[in-house]
Amino acid sequence: MTNSPRPRRFQKEPPRSRRPLALLAIFAVAALAAGAALFLELRGGSNSTLGGGSSYTEAVAGTYQRINPLFASTNEVDADLARLVFSGLVRLGPDGSVLPDLSELPQLSADGKTYTFKLKKGVTWQDGVAFTSRDVAFTIAQLTDPDFKGDPALAEGWLGVETETPDDATFVVHLKQASAPFLARSATIGILPEHLLRGLSAAVLFDSPFNTAPIGTGPYRIAGIDTREARLTAYESYHLGRPGIETLHIRFYPDYSSALRALEGGEAHGLMLRESLTEAQVTEIRKIKGLKVEQVARTAYVVLYLNNDRAQFFQDDRVRRAISLLLDRKTLVDRVFYGVAAVSGSPIAPGTWAYAKEYDDVQPHLAEAKKLLEDAGWRPHPTTGILVNGGAEFRITIRTDNDPVRVAIANEVARQLEPAGIRATVASTTFSVLRRDFLQGRDYDAAIAGWAQGPDPDPYFGWHSTQTGAAGLNLANYADAVADELIAKGRTSNDIEVRKDAYRQFQEVWDERMPSVVLAYPQFLYAHSEDIKGMTLGVLSSGADRFADVYKWHE
Repeated sequence: MTNSPRPRRFQKEPPRSRRPLALLAIFAVAALAAGAALFLELRGGSNSTLGGGSSYTEAVAGTYQRINPLFASTNEVDADLARLVFSGLVRLGPDGSVLPDLSELPQLSADGKTYTFKLKKGVTWQDGVAFTSRDVAFTIAQLTDPDFKGDPALAEGWLGVETETPDDATFVVHLKQASAPFLARSATIGILPEHLLRGLSAAVLFDSPFNTAPIGTGPYRIAGIDTREARLTAYESYHLGRPGIETLHIRFYPDYSSALRALEGGEAHGLMLRESLTEAQVTEIRKIKGLKVEQVARTAYVVLYLNNDRAQFFQDDRVRRAISLLLDRKTLVDRVFYGVAAVSGSPIAPGTWAYAKEYDDVQPHLAEAKKLLEDAGWRPHPTTGILVNGGAEFRITIRTDNDPVRVAIANEVARQLEPAGIRATVASTTFSVLRRDFLQGRDYDAAIAGWAQGPDPDPYFGWHSTQTGAAGLNLANYADAVADELIAKGRTSNDIEVRKDAYRQFQEVWDERMPSVVLAYPQFLYAHSEDIKGMTLGVLSSGADRFADVYKWHE
């Protein structure tokens, strides 16, 4: 096992949540109000000069709790603010590739276990103190402290890791095993200022006043915060360049409905909708004048798990492939997500560096599906039309939790399978019951869940054979020697071209074996002032990633 943290996969959150999405994260895997400062209208108001006070106000649902990258992952508003205030050793580009940030890209040892980070010269904290390797060492020590109170998944990639600080400009990491996902999953964590927090234990840091008045090395610093909003001003010495917008207001609302009303009323210039929307809401947002409404790609997908241990149904590759070929994903996306999702059948997110479009055929192929089912021994009963094999009817139960979106997905899948002679009954229950009684013990035929892959495409936890059984997250109990070899190569080689080839081949194997059926990648809907320029959103693993290049934004 590598030292990189698991993507939180199968989870309770609707198909718009953070961890390797969705169902687990089933197992697995606040922000601020800044005073009532005035802001210049970017939409329908006066124009401003960038150097002299340009301003942008974004509405968010919720409020801040701890603006600290070590604790922000469980609160969307905290995550948004932490992304604006702090920086990591490295950062992610629009396609998920790793880019320099506080450090240049690290030098790697021949065995792929040792990373030597050379910190950039001249970087300072927002209070003017020089940034050094001591800050990095302090941050990692907090993460790995037994009393750390943040999300354990953040610490997982650093557990058992040895670190060195040979000098103020060098930070060295020694992993126990080579782990290609380490940079994207672990080295992107925001770094804390040792000079301000020195002497605080991990337990004390959790409730430190620092978490509401943070100092970072990011593009913006907190200038004021209250129960209404956080006001952030551009950090003029930001190491990637002075931000083009002088002031950001992150305004807090109790829920998405009130945040949307604020957007409609001109109180805010932007809103990222991370919840599933109704058709009326999608239509309403698109009608607001002066806004650009973007569908933002994500690394999270919705999957129809097929239990590969069910010999009568899904142990046969041909049957699993037939299920995929029968489904019209475009219709599903239109009916359930009202178009706010990407149609895809690939376990590697479209738009990322590892995606191979040639193995992502999303069109239904009914004749081919029928032939595969016949070859597997399934033929329609002359009277009922239900597929029969050896006297057994093709009747399955699709399990899911009570989330309305996933229930709707399950019903649409059942509807589309019926004309082919497959009768599917949808059964929903609470998330905890679904996990405990059906998924964990693999006691199900089929199940709808979400999987949030996170920032690296490594599919080990979801699809490697070592993750089958009740203790793992390979919920389909899929085992294939070729797939295992490709997954292992992709997660241990630090050569990006080797990784690309491994994942290309993995997608080819997936297309042939179809261990389960990826249905779509739900998207965020991001409405923002059409006056904002320089925004490159790319593929996001979390909503806070929309601020990845916020320093480039301008009017």
